Amino acid sequence: MTKTQRLHDVMARIYEKQKFTVDELAQEFHVSYRTMLRYLQELSVMGVPLYSEVGKHGGYSLLKNSSPQKQTGSFKRVIKPITHIAGVEFIAPFTAVYMAKVRIPFMWEELNNRVHEVINPVDKGSRIGVSLSRSQKYHYVAGIEVTNPKLLPQDMVSITLPPREYAVYIHVGETSRAEIDDTYFYLLDKLRKQGLDHDPKAYTLEIFNGTHLNELSVYIPLKQ
Repeated sequence: MTKTQRLHDVMARIYEKQKFTVDELAQEFHVSYRTMLRYLQELSVMGVPLYSEVGKHGGYSLLKNSSPQKQTGSFKRVIKPITHIAGVEFIAPFTAVYMAKVRIPFMWEELNNRVHEVINPVDKGSRIGVSLSRSQKYHYVAGIEVTNPKLLPQDMVSITLPPREYAVYIHVGETSRAEIDDTYFYLLDKLRKQGLDHDPKAYTLEIFNGTHLNELSVYIPLKQ
């Protein structure tokens, strides 16, 4: 088993347990205490919101509502033309949506390692995350905009989004999965307060301005 797969499995177990000790996970994965502690430190750097509790009944837990209060910035409404995206995808039953928080960071790592294979990128330095959450499934594509969606590297998929109007908000702060999800809910609340509504049948976009995924614009599709 590769280290990447081991980190993936540990992260999945963390989201299942919610609260745990290093010893517990070390025993489950048959590694030393020191090795598991190193895994947890690496996952924390990747954005997994871990909180350490000291004392007799201490351990680790997932930090809930960890995102700082959003700035009182405004969003803008834009009409984005037809967009072709090539990348790697994740599909799961909506009831297993928590797995997205585990899988998505590894999808971006895979895409960055293979971006040289993309034949016709519009901008090699830009990344686009495409997501759809419905009652039946959760669908996410970590990709890059291309001019021709038919020319695909092996094991990659393409998705074409029609022209439509979006509400766009600049995400400020960390770009972990928990932080981005928090921005979604914040923006949806702002839309409702202004009498607008998102289209749950359309894809939401996360446009990263840089390969390190540290600058992000969230695009919420508006009902037409």
